[in-house]
Amino acid sequence: MKKRLASLVLVLALTLTLFAGLGATASAATFSGGSGTRNDPYLIGTAAELAAFRDLVNGGQSDISAKLIADIDLGGQSWEPIGLTKTGYTGTFDGCGHLVSNVYIDTLSSKISIVQSNGSSHTIQVAGFFGVVGSGGTVRAVGISGTVTGDLSASSSAGLYLGSLVGTTFGTVEECFSTCDFTGLTVKNNDYVGIGGLVGLSEADSVIRNCYNTGTVSATVTCTSSTHNVYQGGLIGLGDGQVVNCYAACPVNVDITRGTRRLGGVTGNAGGVDYYNCYFDNQLCSAAYSAGCHFDSSSPFDPSYCGGKTTEVLRSDKMPGVLGNAFLKDTQWLNKGYPILAVMTYGQEDENWSQWFEDEAMGDNIDREIFNSLIPAELQNKDLTQSITRLEFCAVAVQLYEKMGGAALDPGALTNPFADTSADVVKKAYALGITNGMTATTFEPYTLISREQLATMLTRVYKALNLPGWTLATDHLYSLDYSGVTPFDDDALISAYAKPSVYFMVKNEVIKGMTPTTFAPRNTTSAEEAIGYANASREQALIMAVRMFQKL
Repeated sequence: MKKRLASLVLVLALTLTLFAGLGATASAATFSGGSGTRNDPYLIGTAAELAAFRDLVNGGQSDISAKLIADIDLGGQSWEPIGLTKTGYTGTFDGCGHLVSNVYIDTLSSKISIVQSNGSSHTIQVAGFFGVVGSGGTVRAVGISGTVTGDLSASSSAGLYLGSLVGTTFGTVEECFSTCDFTGLTVKNNDYVGIGGLVGLSEADSVIRNCYNTGTVSATVTCTSSTHNVYQGGLIGLGDGQVVNCYAACPVNVDITRGTRRLGGVTGNAGGVDYYNCYFDNQLCSAAYSAGCHFDSSSPFDPSYCGGKTTEVLRSDKMPGVLGNAFLKDTQWLNKGYPILAVMTYGQEDENWSQWFEDEAMGDNIDREIFNSLIPAELQNKDLTQSITRLEFCAVAVQLYEKMGGAALDPGALTNPFADTSADVVKKAYALGITNGMTATTFEPYTLISREQLATMLTRVYKALNLPGWTLATDHLYSLDYSGVTPFDDDALISAYAKPSVYFMVKNEVIKGMTPTTFAPRNTTSAEEAIGYANASREQALIMAVRMFQKL
């Protein structure tokens, strides 16, 4: 009980959540932190704050940015989409691995006039958690669950595009999932219809990466003319742009009056779409899908874009590796056994920390104001005892760099060489020389980092701040003083590149050994790898960041 009471005190110190009614007026004070810029996004931890953010976007502030700092329950109330202007939502919305549950989508937007990539205008109506994600807009690392339903009738000469997460996207959607069920949904239209388990319409320059849907996609559609097409897919309704490392594991059913039915396990059409490494469960979809990704009621599309797999294959140990670094095996049956996203908490991760962390965080050696300022959104309300990923440590390192006086870089102006993440914290850390990629084009954001890597990256923060002219490429020209430090007994296991950083940080009391005589720099055996013996934890990274701020 004593520990629990102390933990409650720390919860108050760590958490910045404001409690407000759903009808609260949107203002800076409405949010748990931030100013809404891309460098300082609004921090959102409640349904009221999320609704306030939506109202600001739909009121004309289409380029504001936000990060979620907690799972959010929308309580099954009818949800108006975020982004209902012709430019759509053009900011960065980072879910930081959190879940938005009990989303209830049952209304269609008014007409929106959009300009397509070929320059032509198109009038649409949309439904989804987001309405239109515009060019340059990003939605990442958020999961949604709930219901898509209602009697949706579009106005004349307006395309109708419906997705549980996004109605129409010109931007980037990555590391997102939906388990929303489309049920009791009827659609009436006299133009194109696109219904997707995640996205209704993806435009030519859009990117959808590392996403999945496991919610049923079912609808009854009435068209006024037999010349109109109804596109329906497990992930995307009407697809264009780039779709990479995605899957759908869901039934896709539509009853249609007039019109042409175009259905697919992943998407309803493939014209102009650049698909790579995308799959669907061909046992949940009807036999019509077995020829490939797409199915037209009159003839099959080219099946080479992606393929159907059995339920057993999609749930196999091998599948996460096939999909890439963003996915893990679902060992706890959180997603019916299908691969899960490494970034997501799935509502299962409670805020937690070790006793040593609580003792130090609440002790006299830590300035709690500094401590609170160094916790990035990516780690708020998370289990801090877990190993820290490369992406999460980038968030800690960038936060530390900026709080120690480093100039905040504009992520929109930074080049991103990586094909597996567009996270702003990664782009910043790479530009500053704090980290590099695993290859020239891959970052592997969810690979865990070792204790020696943590020491090295923290030292690079110090170098970037204090050594004029230092860059990662010129690092070999600079040296640090770590004289007088007694080598650890496992010194031979510390990689040559990491030794100066490890001992520099030890000398300055930023980092300690695993024991008084051992450092545990990295996992060197399969047994150590299995238990994560030398993995750096989230709480270690936070405490070391605070020590570095105070001592260096």
